[in-house]
Amino acid sequence: MEDIRYDGELTYTINNIGFVKVQRNRDFTFPYKNGKDRYSLIMVEGGSLRYQFLASKEELVVGAGTVIFIPKEYPYLATYLQDGTTIKILVFDINSSERMLRFVKPIIQTSTELSAIYQSIVYPKNNNTVFLASKIYEILDIMETKQIIVPSQYKKIVPAIEELHRHYYENRKLSYYADMCYLSESHFRKLFKEYTGMTLIAYRNQIRIAQVRKLISSEEYSVQEAAYQVGFHNMSFFYEVLRKSD
Repeated sequence: MEDIRYDGELTYTINNIGFVKVQRNRDFTFPYKNGKDRYSLIMVEGGSLRYQFLASKEELVVGAGTVIFIPKEYPYLATYLQDGTTIKILVFDINSSERMLRFVKPIIQTSTELSAIYQSIVYPKNNNTVFLASKIYEILDIMETKQIIVPSQYKKIVPAIEELHRHYYENRKLSYYADMCYLSESHFRKLFKEYTGMTLIAYRNQIRIAQVRKLISSEEYSVQEAAYQVGFHNMSFFYEVLRKSD
């Protein structure tokens, strides 16, 4: 008999979950000038919408079968383009800042897998928090597994972002990452700030703080040991970063 086992660990949890299905007619507009207070996963079930993202001045026109991820507190304006346009919206919080560092901009994807997940959310399952959480886990996993669509003007900095997540404990200078992306330091700095909303150092520090919390929760590291392990060699600076992240 074949013996197949899996002993995994969930490194983040989803909470504060909500679900709503909305139908609107053409030209209905809904502004979120300060963004939503939770992350959003939106599927267009029928019709079409235009999303205008106020910070980046980008626009997306999306149709049936499309799933859009919008970060929390990300300002946007949604306009319904057809009568009877229907959307299903999942909203949620997630307790891992490192996890959501990979989702700092709106993402649009279309796939039969994502459509099938949303089609499975029907009454009374849309009132079941555990069921909805499982669907959000599935969607995020698919979005991470598939190549995330990055706006063309930011694709050049993707190697640097991936390197930061792999080797967050290294104290490399900005020039190292700029060279990796074949960009000047000033151009790299500009693109990185536009795409992530923060400096490279602040981005790396957030990854490190998330790793520190994981190590401490394992109860095998003291705070000082965990901080040193992820690249913080100055405890005063570490506590300053930690305080700002809370």
